[in-house]
Amino acid sequence: MRIGILIPTRGAVMLSARRPPVDECWQMARHADAAGYDAVWVGDSVVAKPRLEPLTTLAYLAAMTTKVRLGTAVLLPALRQPVVLAHEIANVDQISRGRVVLGLGVGWGLPSAAREWAACGADHRRRARRLEEHVEIWRMLWRGEPVTHTAPGVELVDHTIGPLPWTDAGPPVLITAGNRGEIIPAQLDRFARLGDGIITTYLDDKECRLVREQAEAALAKHGRTLPDFPLCVYTTVRMHDDVRTAEREVTEFLAAYYGGGVHQRGLMGLGPADAVVTALRRYADAGVTDLCLRFVGDDQRGQLERFTEAVLPALRT
Repeated sequence: MRIGILIPTRGAVMLSARRPPVDECWQMARHADAAGYDAVWVGDSVVAKPRLEPLTTLAYLAAMTTKVRLGTAVLLPALRQPVVLAHEIANVDQISRGRVVLGLGVGWGLPSAAREWAACGADHRRRARRLEEHVEIWRMLWRGEPVTHTAPGVELVDHTIGPLPWTDAGPPVLITAGNRGEIIPAQLDRFARLGDGIITTYLDDKECRLVREQAEAALAKHGRTLPDFPLCVYTTVRMHDDVRTAEREVTEFLAAYYGGGVHQRGLMGLGPADAVVTALRRYADAGVTDLCLRFVGDDQRGQLERFTEAVLPALRT
């Protein structure tokens, strides 16, 4: 199981929008690269849950790291223009020598999300189809051949982009499905048609097995085979000698992070090292291939260092 960490680009802006403490973000990325983590991840939101912009941040991280994959957990393509975004993604993938991995989502169905779409000039009601249009257009452009294609807001006439992604296939695309244990056929169908893998959150190990089982059935329906496709789970870690204290700190942090109304469910790594190891190993046993770990609190670099020392070696055995 590959282990990655979420860089606290949201937490930094929560502390100060004018002078966010970005040095902690860079220190955590360098630590992850040196300590043998597999990936660093960044989230996405423009006005609903403001944070550092994901792709320019990944470009900066590409320059200060050499090994870790550079992931989005998750990018909201429908907020952006697809041709421009295809160019930006290819550029980051090229300068990082193929280390980009794209976790993609359609965003929440909450009123705050609808307002974010409106602020960006996008139609919240079309966000799912818009995500699909993005992936389709990206892959056409990333082949390097002239593209003629018409879609809402797009008019390509023998156009190409450059640079192209580092590899012919382009960055792997992980599409959200099964969040909060909600198995929605349309999500699995989207993955089966367009995805290289799945990214999900707020699931326990039994639900992860169910997502993989139903995703394989959806692939078969579309005549695709992706043996051992990536299944990435975004989950929360709070290390503390006392489990109850860790649980309380997570509850308080997530309420501030999301503004309330978010389910606190699924497996999380809460408490001392042995409890965290036990919880996260259950994901590996359930067929999860990747973890994106979000540390909780205002001491996230310290949390990362403690995890590296006490938990990471046990997950590698």
